[in-house]
Amino acid sequence: SLAGTALLAACPAAAGAPAAGGGAAAAPSSEKVTLTTAHAWEAAFIDHQKEFDKNFMAKHTNVGDVQITNNTWGDHNKVVPTWAAAGTLPDIIYVHGRYAFPWNHEGILIPTNDFIDKDADFDIKGIWDEALRLYQFNGKQYSIPYDHGPIIMGYNKDLFDAEKMEYPKEDWTTDDFLEAAKKLTKGDKQWGFDGYYDTIVGLGNEQGISLVGPWGGSVVNDTEDKILLDSEESMTALKWWADLIHVHKVSPLPAQSKAVPNGPWVAGTSAMFGLASWGTPTLIQNAKFKWDVAPWPKGPKGQKTGSFGSGYGITRDSKHADVAWSYLHDYLSKDGMEFMWGKSGRGSPARKAAYDSWLTSKGAPEHAKYYKDALESYAVTGHPYQTLAGGEILDIFNRNTDLVQTGDMKVEDAVAAIIKDGTPVLEDAAKKLKGG
Repeated sequence: SLAGTALLAACPAAAGAPAAGGGAAAAPSSEKVTLTTAHAWEAAFIDHQKEFDKNFMAKHTNVGDVQITNNTWGDHNKVVPTWAAAGTLPDIIYVHGRYAFPWNHEGILIPTNDFIDKDADFDIKGIWDEALRLYQFNGKQYSIPYDHGPIIMGYNKDLFDAEKMEYPKEDWTTDDFLEAAKKLTKGDKQWGFDGYYDTIVGLGNEQGISLVGPWGGSVVNDTEDKILLDSEESMTALKWWADLIHVHKVSPLPAQSKAVPNGPWVAGTSAMFGLASWGTPTLIQNAKFKWDVAPWPKGPKGQKTGSFGSGYGITRDSKHADVAWSYLHDYLSKDGMEFMWGKSGRGSPARKAAYDSWLTSKGAPEHAKYYKDALESYAVTGHPYQTLAGGEILDIFNRNTDLVQTGDMKVEDAVAAIIKDGTPVLEDAAKKLKGG
């Protein structure tokens, strides 16, 4: 991907210094305001975004133009700090949950509490608490989520049908899951389980807690200054998942996954796979097989899975913060979420009242309601997400769990290495937050 500096020239500059508190008052009603926005959509979705913007401008006649900058997800996350350093941040930017905390700490975004408090029509309580917490900092709400999805289990109905097997049931367990995975594995041509985006043992935000949570384990503590992977519960869980590859051989080695174009889960050579709600469009567009979803299986200590999401916020460089809020009000309202992400099938809205529009959208899995069930009962936002060391600690996780998956490192050794290398990183980040 391109470096952020290479994209600086494409940035829609927000000229002038921001007003105190983030953003000046709106331009007089006789003047047309130009709003600048930054997204990370796939190219095919931009026309849908432009249609929303056109409708917004028709309703808000004081807005003359909404200028879009659209980058890949990776390039967007690199270029935002570059824009911030140059004082050229767009009015409104896409904010992934992983980047919300450091960007809030750096002052890239402004709090939205005052706007929310004065806007009686914007029902903040209608958004799931698990979604909102990703964008809270120092007791204030910064960005507002547009989606928030849990990992549940996707499955290939054709492969189940070929074996004349029942589909996963609502109350199934990890034991049931393993038994099914064994029956559905056919040497190195078909696997029972392909993990989450081809990762069997991963400790990313939403995946880590989905692996250890059913055993009563955790990845890090709530204050995000201590790694908890060496608990008996977490160790047992990680070994269980690693055994899917190396003992039971129902999951592919990394090299085997990479050898399959788009991965076994998309290619149709994996019977089951972790599937977050935002992953469903990939199958809608590319799967040549029938598929559906089931709840994440219950483990020895109950049912738990991870969730994560994305949102939008107003930047400190916006000179039209109140007009930017009127955009977010419409964009993240029930109608806005239904238009942008629900009815379009693009993803699961973070607003409860808009959720059914996604459940009934074209191509949505038959049992998509299991996503909503998870959000309402057993999905949690996966730590770490309130640390300045998020990227660094996830890199430490990944380089060790990658070796577990290839068979070059035992779970015990990987956890020891993660704690040795990761603990000082988390502790140092915590000290910085406390001014130490």
